[in-house]
Amino acid sequence: MKRNKTRILFTAAALMFSSLSLTMMSCSDGSAQQQTNPALNLSLDKTEIYVGETAKISVTSSGEAVTGCTFVVEGEDAKVISVADDGTVTGLAPGTATIKARKANYSAGTCTITVKAVPVIEPDAILEFEKGSFYNPSGEWNSGGTVVESPIESSEGSSGGQSIGYQSQGVTTTLEFTAEKAGTVDMGFVMASTAMDWMANMTMSEMSVPDVISITVNGSALDLTGFTLPGSDRQMFFTNWSEFKVEDVSVQAGDNSIVVTTIASQGPNMDCVKIYGDLGITQVEPEQVETTNLGTYTYYVGGYEWGPGVYKVVADLGDGNTVKASDLTTDLFRVRATGSQGGERKVTDIYLADASGEEDTSATEGTRIGFDLALNITSGWFGPSYNGCNPFSYDMMTSKNSWASDYGYQISLAANKSLTIGDATYDAMKSPVVINKASENPRVIPCLDDWGEPKSYKNEENNQTLTYKAYETETLKTDSGQNPLIIWLHGAGEGGTDIDIALLGNDVTNLGEEKIQSYFKKDGKEGAYVLAVQTPTFWMDNGEGGQGDGAGESIYKETLMKTIESYVASNPDIDPDHIYLGGCSNGGFMTMQMAISYNDYFAAYYPICEAKPNANITDENINVLKDSAIWFTAAANDTTVDPNNYTNATYKRLMNAGATDVHYSFFENVKGNDSGTEVEYMGHWSWIYTLSDRCSLDQKDPNAIAAPSTEKVTYNETEISSLWQWISLH
Repeated sequence: MKRNKTRILFTAAALMFSSLSLTMMSCSDGSAQQQTNPALNLSLDKTEIYVGETAKISVTSSGEAVTGCTFVVEGEDAKVISVADDGTVTGLAPGTATIKARKANYSAGTCTITVKAVPVIEPDAILEFEKGSFYNPSGEWNSGGTVVESPIESSEGSSGGQSIGYQSQGVTTTLEFTAEKAGTVDMGFVMASTAMDWMANMTMSEMSVPDVISITVNGSALDLTGFTLPGSDRQMFFTNWSEFKVEDVSVQAGDNSIVVTTIASQGPNMDCVKIYGDLGITQVEPEQVETTNLGTYTYYVGGYEWGPGVYKVVADLGDGNTVKASDLTTDLFRVRATGSQGGERKVTDIYLADASGEEDTSATEGTRIGFDLALNITSGWFGPSYNGCNPFSYDMMTSKNSWASDYGYQISLAANKSLTIGDATYDAMKSPVVINKASENPRVIPCLDDWGEPKSYKNEENNQTLTYKAYETETLKTDSGQNPLIIWLHGAGEGGTDIDIALLGNDVTNLGEEKIQSYFKKDGKEGAYVLAVQTPTFWMDNGEGGQGDGAGESIYKETLMKTIESYVASNPDIDPDHIYLGGCSNGGFMTMQMAISYNDYFAAYYPICEAKPNANITDENINVLKDSAIWFTAAANDTTVDPNNYTNATYKRLMNAGATDVHYSFFENVKGNDSGTEVEYMGHWSWIYTLSDRCSLDQKDPNAIAAPSTEKVTYNETEISSLWQWISLH
């Protein structure tokens, strides 16, 4: 063992000697001399740079250029600069750094560079956007924070603490200033991106300036090519201020203007303009303009496939404030719904109106102006977008609809329009006029005229009260013989004590319109009565709070039955053998509950996207229901009440149990066109098909349920074209 270790040590020593011999040379006197590697010499084209600026390192040795060096910045100095492989130095932070260059067979060389902070150049003047004038082609106009509606908002870190919020296409913001002398200046525009990236959790994306705005100075367009506004990784952070500077902008002595116009669907937030150049520049704030408020407004609500919609507004200008019919054009006014459900409304017709809000075709002048409005409903990610026409507000916490408390209207002259009202002439830009005060009873609902006053039934046994309204015209009461009764049970969102919510939340008033009533006009009868009943909470309420899961009994079942019986007893013109029950979602659940418990009372059922889980329907329940007349409706893309766990499974069981008068209109999705264009709604909204009389087809094979339904329905040897025709035959 000792002998081996000695051999290893000897070998290492031999290697060391061999290595040393490479750097040694013999002298003439026989002594050894060490060879010296040539040194690397570093030089900089600039020994001082600013943060963000670059310099270049040159490397030589014995007067010859050397390439392929490795550059190193060590210790704290590394934070000051970065060095690329080609010797380019970039300043990162103020300080002094030593750079070392290395290469094999050369002695390392060093150089030193100083990085200085970029000098802050104070602008000679600052023009604040919030002190400019604001113009919207749809009629919205702002001057220094007053007049109609201001786009000014408080902004974190902005100059002056305020900014102009991001604007839509066509909006312009004008900054006016004076200069003591003519010359050129640099203009730094301070703005922030508002390009929200939904996929990146609502953070801001980079915004290309020339793609979203144009800027003119005294009418001459600035070249914005290459300018961008950086994004932000903060959610909905619209104040990541950035300055882009346009150089050598001509300014004239006296009055000047800068006009920023939004050319995209959405522009940036705008803070200020910094002027670099001593020309004695002073911002001129626009004169304050006094707005005249006149009269009051009333809005008219109709029932549509999506729910309520405001289709008309009537402005009453007040005594003496007459306008001429010949002066009224559809582009004269800007009409905007205000509040949380607000939005721009398009005027499709304008006219002098009478006291009832109808067009007065014989009048040449008057004090009331009627505005017919387009119903601009569009498909959105989370359901339809109402764009100001729906006065309902849906509370996500309570799952209930209600009238939006802040819903209202603002009517003003459109931009660059003028109108003589009474003895005065008003100009939108110089002497604006606005109607934004609601009348004493601002909401009119003509489609409910035949539905009477709200009533209620109180069950003294359990102290429960249900509200209801009924479609019951004099024509029905005076026709020949007794009339059928259609009963409607609303969905979860329409509970409460305002029965109008239940009538308008879905297009229930359609049940009283000619399209459906015509099926019941036969044998001397002029149609059917319709009863809509409302629960104060939910039909699925099992007494334990919330909606339950459909497993238990509804606490309102007995009270609902007594309400129906009480109403029928109070109206002897109702045929007790022809009472039909249906409803949607929660109301569909309740329809199934009532069909199971009171099967002999009702002649037919029409449950829609019904929420009674198939798992909670027993075989005994199926035996009760299989001999009933039932027409189901649902949509395959319903994510609220998955048909596979509800209607599909229940329908299959009923058909396999021997049902002969059970039908199922199953749709792929839910689409409608009440607004004039096709809109796709959420899949749960299949009540739209039933209430608009578009259910006519059945399933081909109950064991292979498919959407859409394709089979025609025959009842008593009659080919059926409509669910309502089928009901009318029972």
